[in-house]
Amino acid sequence: MHDFYSPRDPTPQSVPLPIGSRPPPSGGTDRRLLIGMHVGTGCEQITGALVAVSGQGLSARFDPIECVSQEVSGELQVSYQRLLQGGEKQLGDSLQLAAALSKMQLSLVRDLLGAASVPASEVLVLGVHDPGLWHFAKNGTVSYLGLCNAAFLAETSGMNVVDSFPARDLAGGGLGGPVSAIPQWLLLRTTDRTRLLLNVGRSVELTYLPTAGVGSDIHSLLSFDVGPGTFLLDKLSARLSAGRLQCDPGGRLAVQGKKIPELIRHWLADPYFEEVPPRWHPQGVRPDWELDETVRMAAEAGWSIRDLLCTATHFIADCIDLAITSQLPPSAAIDDIFITGGGQGNGMLLGEIALRFPDMPLRTIAEIGWPAGLLEATTAAVLAALHVDMVPANHPSITGTQSPRVLGRLTPGSPGAWRTLVGHLYATAPTHTSLRNAV
Repeated sequence: MHDFYSPRDPTPQSVPLPIGSRPPPSGGTDRRLLIGMHVGTGCEQITGALVAVSGQGLSARFDPIECVSQEVSGELQVSYQRLLQGGEKQLGDSLQLAAALSKMQLSLVRDLLGAASVPASEVLVLGVHDPGLWHFAKNGTVSYLGLCNAAFLAETSGMNVVDSFPARDLAGGGLGGPVSAIPQWLLLRTTDRTRLLLNVGRSVELTYLPTAGVGSDIHSLLSFDVGPGTFLLDKLSARLSAGRLQCDPGGRLAVQGKKIPELIRHWLADPYFEEVPPRWHPQGVRPDWELDETVRMAAEAGWSIRDLLCTATHFIADCIDLAITSQLPPSAAIDDIFITGGGQGNGMLLGEIALRFPDMPLRTIAEIGWPAGLLEATTAAVLAALHVDMVPANHPSITGTQSPRVLGRLTPGSPGAWRTLVGHLYATAPTHTSLRNAV
């Protein structure tokens, strides 16, 4: 398996946070504690973060306190992949997978609270974001079923649980994602620098993060799929080695090959690259349809596996270049580019991206205080915070929704936890409601 799905110790692991990131154990009257739980795109890992929130809505500040992660067993990962492919036992398998994941999430919640010496009663809400199961009907209808057993988590932890964030966006005519764009803007925005976040995983997702200063707001935010990522490299490795290689670690084979310009032109001719955002798919950009044709072309031309991997690496970097130059507004000056996802371990790929943007600093997200998994788990906490603050977490330019909506499904926890949340909702409710919002 490639670096995005690298084997991990099955026991919970504490993720080190940067010095100075931990807020004091007590805060002002508006300080709240939330937990975010994120399940990886391939159900390979669960990461949880305990987050302190100061302020409300889009003006809030989010400070991670503790973060833990745990690898999902290989058996459950295979079960999830089997569910994605469909099958006779899909309903039973999905219920068993949800039950197993929820037990792991409960264990991580307890680890977080123990590490921070925080009682469960002080946590306002637990937000869970997982890849879920998606169904694409022939008539174009898309459905989403989350893998969170919210009732189990609420009953066993006593916490109020918010999950199923893509569902409301789908109901509003959106694509169901990316729902992480607005939370990540809240976490990474600055007042003086425009940032670009490249999530280089199975596919590449670009998020444009405008400054938080005067004259720049959430309407300038963009997030969309760029093109294939490490999935293309892994599939080529497996197909051209007859299964002997499942990946090209660090791009070691690719760096020995030569770029094939005609193959890059062939790939870029796909109509997909002419589509304008919103452009997003829950399973990312899967180049399966091109693999057979690529293997045929390679056999006829005598291209080596090294040449194909080298070309695919250049192609991924070209897709990023194309997206930035053609899809971002001309006024979108970029000060920094940050890389996250499994692809940040591929040295050749990072080098090719850097060559295309020599005037923009290229850094990994860990270099600014976000170790692996922390950003995703904190994003889940922000989604939950936006839900309880009644702030929409989607936008037509990002997901294609008809109108922005509050995302997520709320499941009450213990009576005490529910009373606390109701009190918070009452205290933060707007004193005036517009006629449009009242009907």
